[in-house]
Amino acid sequence: YSSENLKKALEDLREGQSYHSVSKKYTIPRRTLQRHMKGTIRQPGCIKLGRFRPILSDEMETEIVHHAIEMQQRFYGLTPMDIRKLAFQLVEMKKLPHPFNSTKQMAGNKWLLGFIERHPELSVREPEATSMSRAVAFNRPQVSKFFNILKNALEKDLTMDGSRIWNMDESGVTTAHKPGRIIAKKGTKQVGKITSGEKGKNVTVICAVNAHGSYLPPAMIYPRVRMNPQLLKGAPPGTLGFATKSGWTDCEVFVKWLKHFTDVVKPTLERKVILLVDGHASHKSLEAITFARDHGIDLISFPPHFTHRIQPLDLTFFGPLKGYYR
Repeated sequence: YSSENLKKALEDLREGQSYHSVSKKYTIPRRTLQRHMKGTIRQPGCIKLGRFRPILSDEMETEIVHHAIEMQQRFYGLTPMDIRKLAFQLVEMKKLPHPFNSTKQMAGNKWLLGFIERHPELSVREPEATSMSRAVAFNRPQVSKFFNILKNALEKDLTMDGSRIWNMDESGVTTAHKPGRIIAKKGTKQVGKITSGEKGKNVTVICAVNAHGSYLPPAMIYPRVRMNPQLLKGAPPGTLGFATKSGWTDCEVFVKWLKHFTDVVKPTLERKVILLVDGHASHKSLEAITFARDHGIDLISFPPHFTHRIQPLDLTFFGPLKGYYR
């Protein structure tokens, strides 16, 4: 008998049917049904024997499989380490007991090997050796693939307009200005100019703008343990402030930013928005993708190494911003 039949049999018993009729209907021994109903086995409703039990349910592993395939189609391409991190995030989110490494915050290699074996539709592939010039080349097939994905997303909703197409990007701004060129005496070996400091700290700025030109209040990420609201004094109204040890964005910060985006833009499952992002690791966590899917946000990633050519915020905003900032 299958696990599905066992679950159906237990449901019939809970509805009041007799052990005899249920046992005959699903060809499951009566004593087996009694043990599952009384809870005298480790996992009622599960037919797998032995002392080793799967950490994630079949539904959870299927969710990871679908997530990995979706990310591959969206230019994200999850690595084995990404899958191990996703498994850890999932058990932590569901608050399940697990033997995973809490320090590294990822599942082990043995779990990954078992996961790949249980899901033959996935495989770990060795990438072909590719020259650097070819890998970073701005080539037509890759650009066409990106725009085909964007076109398909637009064709799903013919009412989609520029106000619902957003681009989000992060950029680091140092607190120490890089001085521009000055006029100096010819032959001088070293020329100096007073700045705010010789070695500054990096502050990450997250901005988002739509195709109509509307923008979202920015977010600032400071390299510190705790956020001080005084750091946002003089910032644009609605600016968010975050603190991370490195001063760069991470998975937790990106999810918080997505909630900020949802509160302002107010997307729904009936009126979705498209959010164009780069392929940073923080943009492909299970929590972020699930939150976006549940709140009507269609995440589309730019191809690797192409953001300097086709990302709107890179080309039209952050470049001039840093020029004026210096």
